[in-house]
This record gives sequence, C-alpha cells and structure tokens, in this order.
Amino acid sequence: MQAVSADGQEMTVQEVLDWLQRTQGWTVTMLLRGHTVIYDREEDEETRTRQRAQRLSENLEGAGEPRRRELELYYVCEGEDAEAENERPPLICSLP
Repeated sequence: MQAVSADGQEMTVQEVLDWLQRTQGWTVTMLLRGHTVIYDREEDEETRTRQRAQRLSENLEGAGEPRRRELELYYVCEGEDAEAENERPPLICSLP
C-alpha cells in the first residue's frame, strides 16, 4: 500500500488501522515490524493514543532502526492469537 496520507505525509498508525478496517474489514489488535510493536490494543489508553498518532516510522526510529522507504508490517486481528501474525501475508507500506 502507498502509506501516504491526503496531506502528502507519511500515514499515521491510526490511518493504517482505518485503511485495513475499510478495505479488508479487519479490526487490528496488534501491528508490528519484526519484533517492534507499533500498536497494541492491550496497552493503556494513553499509550494507545500515542501509538495511533505516530507516523509509521516514528516508533522504529525511536528503536534505533534506520529510516526505510518500505516497511514490512505484520498484524494480528480481533479474534486471533499472536501466532496468527505468521499466517497472514505482511502488509508492505511504501513511504513518501
């Protein structure tokens, strides 16, 4: 997917979650890049609010990962366990 919002900026985590809900009908409970958690619905409200507002690469840059033009994201949907992330194809996000 082209992870570019209407304003030409990199999408936020919330925009990706909304896109997955709108296009696939999936309610994502966890979004990851490798072992780095980008969003986790089980976190407290303050943490979830912060996670959803971040641009996709912000969390990764904070974890010391170099900036990339493409991100390979894994996700767990409502009703699935964490092992399901390995059963779905990754979501490839192209960044501006």
